[in-house]
Amino acid sequence: MVDKSVDGVSFSAAFLNGGEAERLRIAAEIEAEHKAKLAQAAARTPNGGAYVADGPALPVQGALPMPPGFVGDMARFIYQSALLPVPEVAITAALGFMAGICGKVWVIPKSGLNLYIVLVARSGVGKEALHDGIADLINAALPLCPVAGNFVDFTEYASGPALLKACAHNQCFVNVSGEIGRRFLAMAANKDPSMQTLRTQMTNLYSKSAPHSITGGITYSSQENNVESMKGLAFSIVGETTPGTFYESLTPAMMEDGFMSRFCVIEYQGDRPEKNGAPILNPPENLVRALAALMTHSDLALAAGNNQMVAFSADAAELLEQFDLRCAAGVRATDDEAKRQVWNRAHLKALRVAALLAVGDAHLNPIVTAEQAQWAIGLVEYGNGTFLGRIESGEVGVGTDSGREQKVIDVCVEFTGLADNHKKLGEYKHGKAMRDAGIVPRRYIQQRTQRFSMFENHPLRHTGSMMGAIKSAIANGKLMEVKKDKMAENYNYHGEGYRLIDPG
Repeated sequence: MVDKSVDGVSFSAAFLNGGEAERLRIAAEIEAEHKAKLAQAAARTPNGGAYVADGPALPVQGALPMPPGFVGDMARFIYQSALLPVPEVAITAALGFMAGICGKVWVIPKSGLNLYIVLVARSGVGKEALHDGIADLINAALPLCPVAGNFVDFTEYASGPALLKACAHNQCFVNVSGEIGRRFLAMAANKDPSMQTLRTQMTNLYSKSAPHSITGGITYSSQENNVESMKGLAFSIVGETTPGTFYESLTPAMMEDGFMSRFCVIEYQGDRPEKNGAPILNPPENLVRALAALMTHSDLALAAGNNQMVAFSADAAELLEQFDLRCAAGVRATDDEAKRQVWNRAHLKALRVAALLAVGDAHLNPIVTAEQAQWAIGLVEYGNGTFLGRIESGEVGVGTDSGREQKVIDVCVEFTGLADNHKKLGEYKHGKAMRDAGIVPRRYIQQRTQRFSMFENHPLRHTGSMMGAIKSAIANGKLMEVKKDKMAENYNYHGEGYRLIDPG
């Protein structure tokens, strides 16, 4: 039997470069070794590490369908093992884990398969399953693949140089980050130089996973601390955060310099799910075996410096080409840099996700199918749609003057469309009469704009930025201020009011 731990480089070369007969012989030896280790693990693990549940499998109910194939099997295990099961959490964990394993060895033209993913969900919905699910899969695979833990890192890096040093020691891994929104807030504050270097290196590393890409090193006065330049480095990151922390942390600079365009944003918009009464304790045996084989192959290929190109079927290539055209149209459709950046790297993200799905199903000869391509496109479109919705609603960063003016107009249109029995109309003695006349009380505008970060995070704070938007709308002929004496005489309202002239 081949001793991979002693001569991993020669083993990998024989496996990847040898003839078909040699590959079959080595594959048979790997299978025999895996079976022996699985039997040893079974003696130490309840239920032999096999798939066991006390009840029927949980139905998957989420905005996103589970991925097809092997990656979907990983996501389903994470979902069914969670105390509070959320499909978006499980999908994020499975994709991030796959990117950490496969990001450097398997490639597409001019790119590796590393991913940056942010899971956005409210507190108390079970985001910890992202961390627990990945850890459970690593622990299950360790008896079969002793290097399983090398592909995942839970360190919170405090600076760009710290991250580069970690990458010098491990050139293919995923960094799992808790509450990544807080790190984005630190970057946005622009007060800590260390966090600025971290953002810079994260921005640079995203595009350095191609086999011939070069990542710059670090030079210190003390030579032993130097970090040499590296080639083909696949750094991935997956993190979770809450909507308020995340969206309010995004500055115009983050949106416009391409930092955020590198991230797949997966948002779970639901509430706390029902508790899983029978969580699965161990992943299925066939999943563990396949995962260990994938990790072993990746580790050996990394040691030998080998890469493998992922192919695309004709149908998959056509789907992805059409998506590329839609992405280009999305960029051209607006002058708003934040919205343009949403589409800027969408096609590349879809290519990487589709390729990871293909590697999971057939890592020796991965070919992207139409089903895998369509799922990857759907994932990216879902993330773009929710993110653009947040931009439109004024919940991202500090926004723009035109965006705040439009939000005030939207709120005015909202008031004039309230139903007769709406409780907001009941707050005003003559609310229906004001609505019918197209007049909106300032109090309503103030209440409705309070929750938007484009007003709250503005240097003038909420009231100052709101009044600036109202004055801009008046100057542009969209609103007209109603004199206070008329408001008091006609509607018994002693505050300010504005007549909606042009809803745009």
